[in-house]
Amino acid sequence: MKAADIVDRPAVGGQSQSCQHLFGRQHGRELLLCAFLSNAMSKEWLLANHYIIQTLPMTRKQSLSALFSISAVVPVYQCAERFSRHLDALEAFSRKVRELIWVITHSEDGSHRLAFEAANRLGGKVIEAPRGLYQAWNTGIAAAEGDFIYMSTIGDTIGEVGLTRLAGILETTKADLVISPPEIYPATYQHRSVTAHWPLFRFSDVLAPYALRRIPRPHAMLMQILAGASSLAGSCASCLFRTSVVRNRPFPTDYHHYGDTAWMYLNLPGVDLAYCPEKVARFWIHDPKIHRVVDKKQIYSLSTELSAHLPGEEQELVRRLVDSSIYIDAYRGQSPFCPWWLFPDAWRSRWIRDQIQAQLTRKLF
Repeated sequence: MKAADIVDRPAVGGQSQSCQHLFGRQHGRELLLCAFLSNAMSKEWLLANHYIIQTLPMTRKQSLSALFSISAVVPVYQCAERFSRHLDALEAFSRKVRELIWVITHSEDGSHRLAFEAANRLGGKVIEAPRGLYQAWNTGIAAAEGDFIYMSTIGDTIGEVGLTRLAGILETTKADLVISPPEIYPATYQHRSVTAHWPLFRFSDVLAPYALRRIPRPHAMLMQILAGASSLAGSCASCLFRTSVVRNRPFPTDYHHYGDTAWMYLNLPGVDLAYCPEKVARFWIHDPKIHRVVDKKQIYSLSTELSAHLPGEEQELVRRLVDSSIYIDAYRGQSPFCPWWLFPDAWRSRWIRDQIQAQLTRKLF
């Protein structure tokens, strides 16, 4: 491949894209090698780090006049055990979406091969991407041609009716993102307990008046701050994004497993959320005991930055909330032989924190 094979062309929305194209024929299908880059990235980088996109025709049963223009992004990595069940759900709604985008990372369990086989049957774009969930999402979003984006994470499923419902709400409300509470599966007591703190369940009474409507931005921002490291959107597999918005606001990749939470903190001042109260998608809990890393300093920093967009009184309450939380954390990590609850000042800070959380929650009603 020579540098001359690189072509620059404007992207949808006026953004510049640098793409490397190689057209050929293999088993009667067209191959496309492409990478979506910002202006700051060099063509040399492109040559060294291109993504492989294989464009396959969608199934013949797909309607040419699908109800909505939806691009379904399917990230595939180390998920062979759950793949066949997810494939059934994909096949059910693939006829109604504009395209499937398979974002594949080489997997030891052979997931990437299963995805290629599925793409041969259902069609869509096949893209090789580096490891990382949010890297895969961003790669798929960059390649999307539909008006809306659905993140079809393996194991979490939605049907044609659910997708149509979410798309309809985005259309009528003109919002940038519609969120909905997922159905937790398997529906065991342990799994319900694990997800009870999710903001969509915790703030269900606050959200109820905004059913099928936009959520006021100050309310959305305050709920996110109170949610801490949990995303107000819950599972992205029960949400639908407007492509133009999420393409210009990619998911951050330096926030451990909660890049979607960080996305909410960073973007809520400039995006509008709509609320669907119905459970239109299923979230599969694979391991309720899995340990997740949370950098509390990151969350406190995000909370402080987001609070700058709230009224002055609420800004001060958030500042005190963060300060009291940091104080408690200092005692928690002081000594394994002297737990935090032995310190009266730690109890006082906890009481202050709980009182402030209650004050901020009351402001939502």
